[in-house]
Amino acid sequence: MLAPAFVLQRCATVAQAEAALAALGGASGCAGLLLEATDAADRPTAPLAREARAVRGALPVIALVRRSARWCAATLALLELPPAAVTVAEDLDLGSVRRALGDRLRDAEFVASVWGELEADVPGPLQPLLRFALERSARPLTVQSLADAMGLHRKTLWSRCRRHGVDTPQELVTWCRLLAAEHALRECARPVDAVAEELAFASPTALRNAIRRHVGTTPSALRAPDAPRAVCDGFRAWMRERTRAAAAAPRGVTWSDVA
Repeated sequence: MLAPAFVLQRCATVAQAEAALAALGGASGCAGLLLEATDAADRPTAPLAREARAVRGALPVIALVRRSARWCAATLALLELPPAAVTVAEDLDLGSVRRALGDRLRDAEFVASVWGELEADVPGPLQPLLRFALERSARPLTVQSLADAMGLHRKTLWSRCRRHGVDTPQELVTWCRLLAAEHALRECARPVDAVAEELAFASPTALRNAIRRHVGTTPSALRAPDAPRAVCDGFRAWMRERTRAAAAAPRGVTWSDVA
């Protein structure tokens, strides 16, 4: 478990982990879980993750799968949560664990910081798609990987987006990456070039061009102390316009047919 101060607490059994969570006040004091499929007593750990997430829904979970371990129902149960990430390793490298959990915590904090502002403007069928894209916004995400994560055929994913006025799933992915860039620019003092690299943009110029094209401003303007959240506001306006256009389209006709 990773506490807010990044103190790693190791537990050999599910019972020990449950006791540690209780001592922390449920899951409120726990920032993340690293779980093998079974504990030292061969008890499945997936129920522990579900229990902790019931208290704090966005709790990051990293599944640790050892190459030498046998695959079993407990492993499948853990991977079907789904976890925030899967780490395959021979031995437990605590340094790597801390870095991985730190990355996942930052991702979770970013999603929590923007979701409350975005949710009301996003049609219900697109909300799981948007949340997933937000959670993966710090790395490239293809339409196929998005479809696979949603358990949808690629064509079904495209149809769902078009039904709600979004021409392509990649449009949502691009907005999510810009939202992550805006959050990073406002929350840290790192140079624009460093933010572009961390978020896997092709280049700092690519990030600058994407911000200019979508919201008509610059990265430096986004991080000004009194600046409005231009990307967040721009996405909400864009989503509302797409939703209105889709609702106005004749029945049986998708937005893409009239765009």
